[in-house]
Amino acid sequence: MNPFLSLKRVELVLIALTCMLTAYGLLSIYAASALKGVELYQQPQFFLKKQFIAVATGFFIIFVLYRIPFAWISHLTIPLVLLTIFSLGLIFVPGMYTKVGGALRWLKVSGIRIQPGELAKISLVFFLAKNLSRKNSNINSLLRGLMPNFLVLGIFSFLLLRQPDFGTSALLTVVTFLMLYVAGISRKFLLVTCSIGGLALLGIILAAPYRLKRILIFLDPWRNIQREGFQIVQSYLAFRNGGFWGVGLGSSKQKLFFLPEAHTDFILSVIAEESGFIGTTFVCISLLLLVACGGIITLSVRNRHQQFLAFGLTSLLAIQALFNIGVVMGMLPTKGIPLPFLSSGVSSLLVFFFVVGVLARIGRESVRTQANAKTSDTSAYSQAAPHI
Repeated sequence: MNPFLSLKRVELVLIALTCMLTAYGLLSIYAASALKGVELYQQPQFFLKKQFIAVATGFFIIFVLYRIPFAWISHLTIPLVLLTIFSLGLIFVPGMYTKVGGALRWLKVSGIRIQPGELAKISLVFFLAKNLSRKNSNINSLLRGLMPNFLVLGIFSFLLLRQPDFGTSALLTVVTFLMLYVAGISRKFLLVTCSIGGLALLGIILAAPYRLKRILIFLDPWRNIQREGFQIVQSYLAFRNGGFWGVGLGSSKQKLFFLPEAHTDFILSVIAEESGFIGTTFVCISLLLLVACGGIITLSVRNRHQQFLAFGLTSLLAIQALFNIGVVMGMLPTKGIPLPFLSSGVSSLLVFFFVVGVLARIGRESVRTQANAKTSDTSAYSQAAPHI
């Protein structure tokens, strides 16, 4: 076995990287949100306090998931799917969702706002991993292989588009196709499903004029920098102002209400301005190492279900990070996709702490399995060896 893949306790490296990124995220959120906190709530630490409580809760989630048997985690699949459908379905109940920025994405529960769309991400990965790892699963069978996976994806996407939340729906679609590809879907099925998916995507874009306008602005944001192109142009300026070393922590000009959502979806723009190329590179390399740890765990697992689950969760982390980085750098149309562990947002943060907790548990289980296998091999060799 490749010694890199047999790296012991990679799950601890994963948790350490999560701690480092989260700490940097707290610092960046305070720098980006202090003025907004004063303007809205007369508290410069308002958003920092919310994020810190979420971080404390998240580490508790990691601790619990790291300690409990994987079988318990496996049994969460159906409850997660049902809870997601129920919570997303409440979009049809008047007054349950709060409208922010023209979208109904926040569900009010006892005065607390949560985003069920974030829960859909891990629910879908759990379902796909469970379904694709079944012994009688045939990924190239339309009814038994593909339909159950696309049915759940379709239900989630339909409910998400009612909010509307096109970004999360697109993210779930990419993760689904990646997992199906790894499961061994034939090129014929892959080509057909991709074609159908492409046509559906085109239909969704054409059905909502604002989505088409968003793509046109993405192609030429300078055409209307005072309105639709304002946000991405301000992000460009943040990267330009930061240069190599940055202007210094807390000295960003773009966060002074020039850059909308500076502490959430565009947190990397503020980091780029204040910490420059160095800070941006640090974030990107840290996220890349997180994904690498997830990849090592995936390749070291022998259990098929755990392998699919680890791959799906790692893909979710990687794709969401790429989506966010692509948006803030102007390589993708603007969408509300937070940067894992760095953007302000309780729901997203807790979901990715959950992802790390499950990956860490799978990694720990893999180390234990390999150790037991080596012990068994040693014991068998000792019994078989002749006594002198």
